[in-house]
Amino acid sequence: MTSTGTATAPERKTGDDLIRAITLDIQKMTPEAFAPYGQIINARGQVELDLDGGNASFVAQTVEARPFLFSFLGRHQRTEQVFVPMGGTRSVIAVAPPCENGTASPNVERMAAFLVDGSFAFKLHRGSWHTSAFPLDDCSTFMVLDRENTLEEDYDLRDLAATLGVVVEIRQ
Repeated sequence: MTSTGTATAPERKTGDDLIRAITLDIQKMTPEAFAPYGQIINARGQVELDLDGGNASFVAQTVEARPFLFSFLGRHQRTEQVFVPMGGTRSVIAVAPPCENGTASPNVERMAAFLVDGSFAFKLHRGSWHTSAFPLDDCSTFMVLDRENTLEEDYDLRDLAATLGVVVEIRQ
């Protein structure tokens, strides 16, 4: 694991489209490094959660191991989310900050990948782009606190390959 930022690999031709491959190095999730995307909740931490007046939903989410490669990022514009890793499982999450100046696409130059070591919870800011966790073992389970029905009513998904000509790999 290194703590460097984004490295851009050479462009490669995929079909008729030119795709740029971006490689993210995994960073330690510190309060300072994670601040553009969210907030860490540690042993004595407390955060306020903005649900935009909606009802809270607290559900378990289990993600299976998969390649550390993605071309989709999602965000929620009406709610913040809290993720609580269960059982000390370790994973990696990729994020991009909320959009600035009303733009509708994530800023891929400001993406980062963070090690979720299972020892604390974290909150994503409203509008932060993110992937599902990439487990370092077979699977990872999180308790997720957010706005009720957020996946049905407030989920904005972007295909980075189609809209920005980008695929992202997380270097392990």
